[in-house]
Amino acid sequence: MANIKDLKPFKIHALGYFIQEQMDVREWNQTDLSEVLGLSVKTVNQLIQGKQAITLETARLLGEAFGQSPQYWMNLEPNYRIRKDGILPV
Repeated sequence: MANIKDLKPFKIHALGYFIQEQMDVREWNQTDLSEVLGLSVKTVNQLIQGKQAITLETARLLGEAFGQSPQYWMNLEPNYRIRKDGILPV
């Protein structure tokens, strides 16, 4: 059985972390992603910084760009908020 002192907290990440992770895998910068998505660099930056909420259309575009479903992208933000705000245990 693990000692409580050996346990590490569960890390929670906002939507922008996952967008950046996918960009890093592809060696894309924000300009590259903005061109792929057909969105402005400012919009991409705001999504990554968590300053703009994801929309269904943005989720669809991210899904097409990165090969996941729009649902994947739509679920990231509420799951992050639920855990961050302590509504669900992490």
